[in-house]
Amino acid sequence: MNKKQIPQKITLLRKLMKKNGLDGFLVTDNLDQFYLGGFYFYPHEAVFLVTSKDIFCWTRELYLTDVAVRAPFMTVSADEDRLNAAVKQAKKCGLKKVGFDAAKEGYAAGRLLAKNGFVECPSLISQLREVKDESEVKIIRDACRIAYNAYEYVKPLIKTGMTELDVAAELEKYMRTHGATTTSFYTIVGFGEDCANPHHVTGLRKLKAEDCILMDFGCVYNGYCSDITRSWWHGKKEPAEYKKIWQLVDKARKAGIKAVKPGMATREVDNTARNIIKAGGYGAYFTHGTGHGMGMENHETPYNNQESDAVLVEGNIVTVEPGIYLPGKYGVRLEDTVAVSKTGAKILTKK
Repeated sequence: MNKKQIPQKITLLRKLMKKNGLDGFLVTDNLDQFYLGGFYFYPHEAVFLVTSKDIFCWTRELYLTDVAVRAPFMTVSADEDRLNAAVKQAKKCGLKKVGFDAAKEGYAAGRLLAKNGFVECPSLISQLREVKDESEVKIIRDACRIAYNAYEYVKPLIKTGMTELDVAAELEKYMRTHGATTTSFYTIVGFGEDCANPHHVTGLRKLKAEDCILMDFGCVYNGYCSDITRSWWHGKKEPAEYKKIWQLVDKARKAGIKAVKPGMATREVDNTARNIIKAGGYGAYFTHGTGHGMGMENHETPYNNQESDAVLVEGNIVTVEPGIYLPGKYGVRLEDTVAVSKTGAKILTKK
């Protein structure tokens, strides 16, 4: 890529800047930086200033050579006082209205920027990140395939007496050896009543001969996340109530996926799944939203829940993950990641 070949995502940001009356925009979030420039910095190690004509980057000296090769469209400098360097550059360029994402700045940084005339803005890059292009959908599909294949590989290996951490290790090893760089979040493996905690911390509990299993996991592949949950009964004496709630959750999952389409309010996706569980008599035991956006982070906007005012559009990628959790007994959650297409939802968590 030569200096004139500006990434499309920067072009899109500049359009949003113009729409919001900005002649500059400060970017300090490392995932937003990766989104714009395709280069991964560790958190708090770079600051971008995007103008209508230039992209300035201040970072640590150790990054300079690599950034110059991989992101030649940026003017990159080494500076330990990166935020003040950006403020000085904005003044040097004569920028009149420079925005920053207040939701992603710390208190001290926000005060410094406001003191120097920078203006608080909504999360412009987060808005862009909600809608994935074809290349992003493909990467997330690949990440989801790795996670799904990990589930199919590990399930037959699970034996009575294994610990939750044993199973988590097998999942993570498979994903790592098949291209993942890390996990999307802390892998959740629960046995027995641990399944009744939606965000159980995987531990040393051993699997019994007759027990339930819940696995919620995902991986990062080429910078993008996957997320999948599967639940089932281990043994031949599945309790009638467990079978009942599993079937109810599966029905809610299928209905929620069917509801996902362009123009659908995310609140209604949640209602679709939630009403099925309510009708089955377990509404009080579905204690979280039906899903969340997926991308460079495992939880992004839009959210399929009652607090969201979002409406789905083509290019969104969201999860559908209803659950029923019976304290002290067991729990079931079934989750798929889906892409919003013109024709509806396309399940990504499959082979």
